[in-house]
Amino acid sequence: MANIQKTNSELGKFVEFLHNDGEIKPFLKDVYLITVHVAGLEFVEDIEEIFPNIAKGDNLELFREKSNEHDELAILVKFNGEKIGYVPKRNNEVLANLMDAGKELYGVVENAYLDEVYDGYPFKVVEFKIFLKE
Repeated sequence: MANIQKTNSELGKFVEFLHNDGEIKPFLKDVYLITVHVAGLEFVEDIEEIFPNIAKGDNLELFREKSNEHDELAILVKFNGEKIGYVPKRNNEVLANLMDAGKELYGVVENAYLDEVYDGYPFKVVEFKIFLKE
């Protein structure tokens, strides 16, 4: 019984912490969700011109693409208004649901580099963190 009262007391303090004059306090900064890589860079027509301009700390725009014929949960990734690919399909279900519920997500480039050469071609990689805007 003492544990229940202690839990309620801790819960009460937490609720009091969240509320300020009857209003819930917003997060003080945006919420980090996950780090992923941009999928499909190799299919972007102008990637050779776009890729050299992508640097750590750059913002990426994320857009739901419900009409995507390959993935109904697709999230398009843009850099300076230009399509550079997608959030990987294996990572997009929860993110797509958040966006469909009206939440705003965005990306911040963590790293952009050329990986090992595969059959004579360098493999472009853009890793980025996804944040929930508050």
